[in-house]
Amino acid sequence: MSIRQEKITFFERYLMDFFQKAGRVELPWRKKGITPYKVWVSEIMLQQTQVSRVIGYYTKLLKRFPTVKTLAKASWEEFLPYYQGLGYYARGRNMLLAAQLIVTEYGGAFPRNHATLQLIPGIGPYTASAIMSFAYGDKHLAWDTNLKRVVGRFFFGSKKAVINERYFETKFTTPRKKLNAALMDFGSALCTARPKCEACPLQSRCVYYQERGKRELLPKKTRAVSIKEHDEVQTVVTLHEKHRLYFSSKEKVYTPFTLPSGYITRADIKAYFEKKYNLILAVRPPHELLIQESV
Repeated sequence: MSIRQEKITFFERYLMDFFQKAGRVELPWRKKGITPYKVWVSEIMLQQTQVSRVIGYYTKLLKRFPTVKTLAKASWEEFLPYYQGLGYYARGRNMLLAAQLIVTEYGGAFPRNHATLQLIPGIGPYTASAIMSFAYGDKHLAWDTNLKRVVGRFFFGSKKAVINERYFETKFTTPRKKLNAALMDFGSALCTARPKCEACPLQSRCVYYQERGKRELLPKKTRAVSIKEHDEVQTVVTLHEKHRLYFSSKEKVYTPFTLPSGYITRADIKAYFEKKYNLILAVRPPHELLIQESV
């Protein structure tokens, strides 16, 4: 792989200009001198969860458990009120396991080593990179969905491009803490799933934008729609744990929950189960494994 340094410099310059003008510096986990513990809490909570929802939970949990040592002492029952509502409860249980391991094995300090961090429950390559860059200031790019989408589109024309991550680690010159934050914010604000190309300061050199005109000349694919605007449909809901253990609406035979007509939004479905079954659910789209197993 060989990309002209001049193009990489252009990318960084305009990206950082965007960040200076529109970066989310007010986020509580963007404060100077943030500890690895606080970075870790924010990154775990932000997995599959919107920033606006996480802020309140993050602030409340840190007020109750200000250090990893205080969190390690908590039982699940003590921890749950500060996590309940975020969903993905295996993620919450891993937080307790991780805190206990960090205290018992590492003396209450997060390891300053990328590979060692990944030995801790719930920490993968991305979270390890985030801790290393945001807390320790080390040179790691946190390759989350936003980073891969922005870099993939700009340099290769596709958000699904195969990226040589090590190559870019050596080519970018901006401090990683700032660069990671800028890429995350840029991917969240402009280079979204449906990109706002007309407002993008990178468009003049972006491969995706340059190829967009060619794509727009191709015949549009149409999709048959079987449900009309005013049709009433029932919603079928599958309750599961880790997409393996399924819960049925009947006691002796497995069958999905069928909700009355009108319950089609996430909020409606959550309200229905809380009222009828006294269950608090996190409603998500079908998991890939669930789709494959049902085909």
